[in-house]
Amino acid sequence: MAETKRRYNPQPNRPQDKKKKMDKVLNGLIGVVVLLILVVATMIILGDKSDDKDTAKETDKMQQEKPVIKQPAEEEEDESDEPEEPTDTEDNDEENDNVDDNNVDDNNVDDSTSTEEDTESNNSVDQTQTDSNTSTDNNSNSSEDKTNSSTAKKEDSDDPIVKEVIKDSNWKPTATAQKESGAQHNSSYDSNSTDWKEKVATLASTTGLNEDEMIVWYLKNGGSPDTAIGTVSSKDKKDKYRVYMKWVKNKGWKPTKMEVLNTLPNTN
Repeated sequence: MAETKRRYNPQPNRPQDKKKKMDKVLNGLIGVVVLLILVVATMIILGDKSDDKDTAKETDKMQQEKPVIKQPAEEEEDESDEPEEPTDTEDNDEENDNVDDNNVDDNNVDDSTSTEEDTESNNSVDQTQTDSNTSTDNNSNSSEDKTNSSTAKKEDSDDPIVKEVIKDSNWKPTATAQKESGAQHNSSYDSNSTDWKEKVATLASTTGLNEDEMIVWYLKNGGSPDTAIGTVSSKDKKDKYRVYMKWVKNKGWKPTKMEVLNTLPNTN
């Protein structure tokens, strides 16, 4: 009997264990679902914020790129500022009044006055043209005056590019602002130096060309610190010269010879 009871003894704990296991599984699933809900909600919130930022950036960009259209001035204001033109009737009335008020003598005075004004205007135009022609002639003849001086001596040259050689005993040194500091002159070929500018002034005074209308093709040493050679021409290249000069102590650069050139030499 004791063995029989032991064999058929029921096991009341098994259903409870299963129930506990099921509860644990359900709780786990509920936790997973809640976690997923939180993750999804967080992503939605962050996504909305990023979308708002992108939208705000695009809006700012569109506002910056939006062209500014200037409104034209109102035509009504312009029209209001313009004086009203008189009508044909008013013009006719004014002309009739002028005819009635003016007599024959007044008309004669007006005609003579207008004639005098026209004459003065024509005279001023003629005078202006004469002055401009005189200025042009003076510029073109300045170099000829130098070569045709009474003290100038002309010589022939064997150089094919030289038309004639001119020497003038009346040439004087160009006034200098330089102070002597040694036995030899400190010749400079810097275009910003005082010595260079005095060389160019000597070229201009010797050839008769204006410095503003003169092209300096080259300016180089003449074989010693106290000598220099420069080739210049007018802007139209019609007048071409090569000038030799030497330094006179405490006085400046003095031209010694000028060559009238047929063509410009090769400066390379």
